[in-house]
Amino acid sequence: MSRLKSALLGYYIPSFFEMHVNTTQEDMTINHLPLNDMITLFHEYIHFLQDFTTYYGLNGIYIHSEYLHSVVTRLYALHRNDVKVPFEIKDNTDKVLLNREIRNFTLGDDSGISNFNIIDIQEAVDDLTNPEASLSSIPNVILSSDNDNMVVFGAMAIMESMAYIMERLCSPDYSVKSPDFPYMAAEKVADYYVSDFSNDLLMVLALCDMSLMTSNPGFYFVDVMKNIRDGNLSFKTPEEIYDHFYSQEVSHIDGRQGSFLASYKELLECVEKQMKSYLRDMSVAKQYYEWIDRLVAFAIDWRENDRCFLLKMASNHLPQNGCFGKAVRDVGTPLISNNNPGKYYKVIPYGIGLEMDVEYFKVFYEIEKVFEYASTECSLYEWCTRSPNATPNEYCKSAPWRNCNEQKLCPFALVWKHWNLSTIIPKK
Repeated sequence: MSRLKSALLGYYIPSFFEMHVNTTQEDMTINHLPLNDMITLFHEYIHFLQDFTTYYGLNGIYIHSEYLHSVVTRLYALHRNDVKVPFEIKDNTDKVLLNREIRNFTLGDDSGISNFNIIDIQEAVDDLTNPEASLSSIPNVILSSDNDNMVVFGAMAIMESMAYIMERLCSPDYSVKSPDFPYMAAEKVADYYVSDFSNDLLMVLALCDMSLMTSNPGFYFVDVMKNIRDGNLSFKTPEEIYDHFYSQEVSHIDGRQGSFLASYKELLECVEKQMKSYLRDMSVAKQYYEWIDRLVAFAIDWRENDRCFLLKMASNHLPQNGCFGKAVRDVGTPLISNNNPGKYYKVIPYGIGLEMDVEYFKVFYEIEKVFEYASTECSLYEWCTRSPNATPNEYCKSAPWRNCNEQKLCPFALVWKHWNLSTIIPKK
């Protein structure tokens, strides 16, 4: 699982709505945090927004959901209790292997490299090991630096570049210096093709945002910059970048050609159904569904009614940033951890009850780790020991699925049982 990082000050876990801020503050109320911690939280919050308001972010949620669905369905078909983990998917009949491979290729590299000065950019092609008739390879972009480093410029670098630009624009006097790659990768790539393009960071920001509205952000970013260099495209303002992208026709899921916005909303609707399908016909899921509805409504309002929302956010300083405040008011925060063991925090959106359990996504992540990495310890253990309603035991650290027989079900056991996995015993 790739984590989006901010120079070790924090990280965000894509598709599972969880962020970490490297602090020991007991009060994680955003406007009560010291400014340096607020900036880190803001950087990770941008990754949270990327997760559900961009095509690439939504596609990541879709792929993880399809993986979990595929594994659970295959477990049912085995008709046995003991299941070897990591669980191996041996065929590509449901395209899970193909989609995960494409995701890995298009993510690119994220290793921190200081003083990364580009001397060459090459386009390459990765052959897929699980190809289809219409798709056998994926184009990517390789950056070479003057200190002999070679990296793949993909979605990860664009997401980090975008968050780092937002961090610097919204807190110009307090932003912490981060490695050139991946945090300034988009700026350096842009300047490689068009000298001084990054002098206006809002231009780079807009192109990052729109690149994440594609299935291969790194390749799209470079293609646009090459067209600008060659005189085929010209943008005087960042708003014009949005206008250009919104005017393009793209392929929909079923192969039809149509507007970018229609394709985006189609994927958003699909992901909404997937997220809701994690918890079905459960009384505890009412607030969970309502939060997902909030995410979807916020994403549609941004992309359909206020396409330059990010530019507005970038033009206001922390902590008095009205657009940041609107986002937190409308959708709250993902689950937040810090350096205090077993403590999690969240900001509830305005108008939703305290029962809003974003921590269920933490459970989905824990279950995925069981299947993919043979994880045997639930990382919610410390949190459960602090909960007055939980009854943690020795199984939490060695076989949390065995807690399905307890009278009071912890979140992990509740979901494991809800997915009809009570008889399944993972074994390495």
